[in-house]
Amino acid sequence: MNPAAENARRQLAAAGRRKDFARRLGTGVAVGSLLLLAILLVALVDYWLLLPVAARWTALVLVTGLLVGGLFRLITTLRRATGLKEAALDVESRTPEAGCEVSTAAEYLSGSRDPSREYEAELAEALEARAAARVAVDDAPYNRRFLLPTFAAGVVVFGGLVAFLVLAPSSGTAFLRTAAPWSKASFTLLDVSPRGGEYPVGGQVTFTNRIAGRPPKSVEFQWRETPSAPWTRVPLEVVSNTVAYHSLLVATSGVYRVVAGDAVSPEYPLTAYVPPRVETLAVGLTPPAYTKIPPSETTEAGFNVVRGSRAVFRIAGNVPLGGAALRFTNGVALQLKPLGSNLWTADLLVTNDNAYRFDLTDTRGRPGIDATTHVVRALPDNPPKVDIAEPGEDIRADPEDIVPLKVVASDDFGIAGIRIVYHKLGEPEKVLEVRDRHVKDGETLAAGVIRLEDLKLKPYEVVAYHAEARDNNDFDGPGIGRSPTYFIEITDKTSPPPSKRKGPPQQRLNLLAIQKGIVADTTALPSNAPTNAYAEMARRQRDAREFAEMYRQKLEEGGAPFAAQGAMESAVEEMGKAAKRLDQRSRGEALPPEEKALAHLYDAVKAMPALRNLPTQPSELSQQTPAEAAPKSPVDIVLEELKKKPKETPKLAELEQALKDARELARAQGELAGRMERPQSGQPAQGEGEGEGEGEGQGKGQGSGKDSKEAKEAQRLKEMAERAKQREASGQGPGKSDSKETAQAKDGKGQGEGKGKGKGKGQGQGEGAGQGQGQGKGEGEGEGEGQMAEAQEKLRQKAEQLAEKIRQLVDKDSKQGQGAAKRLEEASRQMAEAAKALRQGNRAGGGSAGTIGAAGASSAADLLEKAISGKPELTDVSAEEAPKKFEGQISEYFKRLTRAE
Repeated sequence: MNPAAENARRQLAAAGRRKDFARRLGTGVAVGSLLLLAILLVALVDYWLLLPVAARWTALVLVTGLLVGGLFRLITTLRRATGLKEAALDVESRTPEAGCEVSTAAEYLSGSRDPSREYEAELAEALEARAAARVAVDDAPYNRRFLLPTFAAGVVVFGGLVAFLVLAPSSGTAFLRTAAPWSKASFTLLDVSPRGGEYPVGGQVTFTNRIAGRPPKSVEFQWRETPSAPWTRVPLEVVSNTVAYHSLLVATSGVYRVVAGDAVSPEYPLTAYVPPRVETLAVGLTPPAYTKIPPSETTEAGFNVVRGSRAVFRIAGNVPLGGAALRFTNGVALQLKPLGSNLWTADLLVTNDNAYRFDLTDTRGRPGIDATTHVVRALPDNPPKVDIAEPGEDIRADPEDIVPLKVVASDDFGIAGIRIVYHKLGEPEKVLEVRDRHVKDGETLAAGVIRLEDLKLKPYEVVAYHAEARDNNDFDGPGIGRSPTYFIEITDKTSPPPSKRKGPPQQRLNLLAIQKGIVADTTALPSNAPTNAYAEMARRQRDAREFAEMYRQKLEEGGAPFAAQGAMESAVEEMGKAAKRLDQRSRGEALPPEEKALAHLYDAVKAMPALRNLPTQPSELSQQTPAEAAPKSPVDIVLEELKKKPKETPKLAELEQALKDARELARAQGELAGRMERPQSGQPAQGEGEGEGEGEGQGKGQGSGKDSKEAKEAQRLKEMAERAKQREASGQGPGKSDSKETAQAKDGKGQGEGKGKGKGKGQGQGEGAGQGQGQGKGEGEGEGEGQMAEAQEKLRQKAEQLAEKIRQLVDKDSKQGQGAAKRLEEASRQMAEAAKALRQGNRAGGGSAGTIGAAGASSAADLLEKAISGKPELTDVSAEEAPKKFEGQISEYFKRLTRAE
């Protein structure tokens, strides 16, 4: 065969294959894209319009027809092959100058034209050679022609599909509904809880409907009692697009469902039943036998009885019961037992207060709904009340005397016995049972005597005694009532009589009475006394120890008898031990050292009668004659020391610390208010200044520049707040220059003459009064309102906390102390106003309120200092000099506080 012809055939056949591939692939992509587009369009329409089943079936038929047509076209394309002439015509369409050479050559090559004429074979060969050359250089754009449009359309369709899947909730459901019209799939997913059940009549059922997928436009709870009845529809509010709640008061049985958008839940049955409850109730109450109270019965579920009583419950239900119990709030359940005829019973021993409810179930195990709580109160049998009517106070007696006692006792359920407990301090207790007693007007009267000779007492020894009454409580008793503790002093008639101890501890004006009160009150402490009661007793004991220590020191300095010194030293030591035991809440271990301390005090008085009863106030010596009071005894010396040294309380150290905190708060607030008043950016400032020195001269200094006028106001406020003298800036040089210069600017230069405070170095010469000029340069960044507002808020909190602390520390009747707290509270409010102004960008308003707050904190510190020092006068601080800019506000503010106090 002619090589040219073979080459042309091969080139045209390759071109045809390339065209077939591009055309077939393009057809397949176009059919797929069209089919995908149809499905996407149906899904979108269904997603937004919720197509009915029939419409979805119609759409499916159309999509199926489109699929069949596309497949037919694809098969036809696959079966059709591109011929040589078709390929040649494609080449000629791109190269018009070729004419019909390529297509004519293709006809010779395909055999459709036979070169039978003369020279036709040579012409055909030449044409075939030229056709092969043209086909070889031809680049047929079949991909651009067949693939590019279809692929572009496919990308667009696929992109829309992906966007729908990503952006639309439950978009997959739309494709499922399109592909399977019979499916019950919904765009909104609905989960209903509970799903039916049995519920008591009168009970409340809350349905929780959780929603997922596409948010529905509306949600309804639908209810009907019978299958033929129409649905009762209740619109529900959806919370956060995820859940809808509905509460139903159960009255009858029925069915319910929930509809949310295109989602419809199944129909759930709700069965109503009559809940069990207590129809009749009777509680038999039997108090303890010792009370002699007859048994009784009540129909109330809540009742009060004496502790130890027995309560027998008998109940009957409104429906046949399958179980019954009393369920207490502490978790204990008392099961009732059946008696027959739907009666149930339980026996309860009442030992403490409690609360319960009836827990009932019917024969099918369905619970009741009555959650009412009933309270049972166990009334305690309080201990008897007892006191020693005669003598009823501390007395003085001789060692051989017989002391008659009259005791009065009372109790709700009678007195079983009375006894007198007495002992000499430091020795074991003795007990005297009182047999002589009778009842009159509900009180038990008893009489007895204490024979002092049996105790073998010596002068200045002391007997402590009290009465105890015992009741008939045999359940958790017996209850023991104790009278106050009284003391019998073995002293002569020249000694001061025993002090009265009826008043509060702070009114007992001698150390003997104070210590006796501590012993008596410790004896009366119950075993379960709170911690603060022991803490108060420990404080009183330490106060007594301080007085005793002062006496010990003066006895030692004055050369008092060694016996008196030793006794007082022992008393101090025992008081310290007692205070430690009280801190440990050990009443039994605190009493022995307390009594020993009291005995040592009497030993000191015995060794040195001039000590009298160890007074702690000068009024105790008011009955002394001038002759008796002339020489300075140790008592006089101690009283003088007591007058010199104010009695310190445990709160004094805390008050002094509070004073320091108030001073520091005033200083910090003054500085912050000054920063509020500064210009926001560096500006030149001028002012006037005065200098004092020897000679005339000029000085130059470097320091922080500040505006003179503003500095005066800030300095005066600081003077008033800190109550301190101004510190003067000193200069170095041949001449002395005592200048005070102040300027205010954050960034800038200032020249000025003026009183104020500043830092600088200066030189000057001359004699007489002189003036100086200074230039200052400061660098820095202005402080923002937000930072100052944060700092102001911290100071406000400190002021508020400090006011509350001072109010708790000072006495309620301390006008100065309470006034200090009140002024700090007002200063705190001013600081809050300053912080608010700063947050709003109002520096001037913040500075004004901050300045008033600083003045209030400083005034509070002054009042607290007077309260601590004990100065009674009140200063009218409305006359204080205030900065000109704020003097009207501050003066009125102080006047208002002064009137309030």
